[in-house]
Amino acid sequence: MLKDDQILIITRELMESLRERLLKPAEASQCREEMKRILEIKEALFWRADVGRCCVGGAMSANLFGEVRLLEGALEAFNTGDYGKASSLVGEFAHQAERNGSL
Repeated sequence: MLKDDQILIITRELMESLRERLLKPAEASQCREEMKRILEIKEALFWRADVGRCCVGGAMSANLFGEVRLLEGALEAFNTGDYGKASSLVGEFAHQAERNGSL
């Protein structure tokens, strides 16, 4: 469980741990805040990339938008109790973020 003042660094290891914890009923319920914080970070990065459209901003903006959409879907699945789908979408997010160079 994250505290509000803790720094969250999004890494491949963090995403793999989150994906695995979502598949364990005893641990899944504790993942919501972590997913929400990751989403907030990616939304802020997307906003900055979208506003600063010079150089690579356009390509980065599109990549981050896709990542944000996957995280939104994962959080929505989590909220409906579909932890398997949430885990799958977190895995897709990690793969896309790594491919985009943002993980």
